[in-house]
Amino acid sequence: MGKLEKFMLWVNVLVIFAMFFAYLSPFINPRQFWQFSFFGLIYPWLLLGNIIMVSFWGVRKKKYLFLSLICIISGWGHVTSFVGLNFFEQIKAEKLITIGTYNVKNLVKVRIGKKGSETRILQENDFIDFLKKGEELQILCTQETSKFNSKFFKERFNFPFVHSYNPSGTFIFSKYPIVNSGGINFGTLTNSCSWADLIVNEKKVRVYSIHFQSNQVSDIADKVRHEGDLTKKETLKDIKGMMRKFKYYANLRAEQAQKVKNHIAECPHPVIVCGDFNDTPQSYTYNLLSENLNDSFKTKGVGFGTTYAGSIPALRIDYILTHEKIKVQSHKILKENYSDHFPVICKFLFENIKK
Repeated sequence: MGKLEKFMLWVNVLVIFAMFFAYLSPFINPRQFWQFSFFGLIYPWLLLGNIIMVSFWGVRKKKYLFLSLICIISGWGHVTSFVGLNFFEQIKAEKLITIGTYNVKNLVKVRIGKKGSETRILQENDFIDFLKKGEELQILCTQETSKFNSKFFKERFNFPFVHSYNPSGTFIFSKYPIVNSGGINFGTLTNSCSWADLIVNEKKVRVYSIHFQSNQVSDIADKVRHEGDLTKKETLKDIKGMMRKFKYYANLRAEQAQKVKNHIAECPHPVIVCGDFNDTPQSYTYNLLSENLNDSFKTKGVGFGTTYAGSIPALRIDYILTHEKIKVQSHKILKENYSDHFPVICKFLFENIKK
């Protein structure tokens, strides 16, 4: 074995170990070992690294290719949480309900310019056309939505029913009557959870709109990526600061997710959980909330599931999770940069649900 192959074998082993740490991440509370959460965050890149290793050893016709191949196959459920493989699913056409979730970032890229100006009207109309894609939304959950912008959604999308627990945070817009509503307090101004009980086709369902705490590392990540030099103390200081923030906010998200989990456990109706979790499917937060619920992307998604349009690429952090009797028929991620997130839209049927 030559020097290159020896080096690549060591790299291969390291990537495999990191991948298995990512596999363990969903089951380990960050308060116990927050480091596992970091490996869960970088799972897409670890997957890519293992694919590269399989290709490298395959070209050289070496049996070592089975190391990464076995690693990938053993975590196939994680692969399908990032890459949708539902190419041959049939979509029923009747009685479908369309729901969306979208962190709109206060529409800062949409409502620019003087009110009533030709430019602003054009931007707003383009945004509406983009989000509708020729179809009517019956339910829309938004995050980072001001009270001012909530009026825009209510009026321009013709939603007669609106609920928000935090008027500067999460909203639920609905074409269906809201018969009960409330929220879960996370103790912050920017993050919250609103919930509402809707009457849909004479059946009651509870919808959650969630915005969990972000890592708040995008600016530092941009700085390191564009100006960083690992030989300089300033860059190392920035990286340490980024990791401290990640540790703190991973713990905070786990606490917020537990509050929502406890609330769902007491709900007497089928639930639909929507929102910006600020965590990947390889996270404790996602694992906690997705238990006994179906992920619309894993059920009907096709292609890469990226929902974050910011500086950290390849992240899926926005979700629609549904009760097992709520049958998801389609899943779409609409990719235009009106926010630092992409909206997630899915269609579903209510079947065999008691009133």
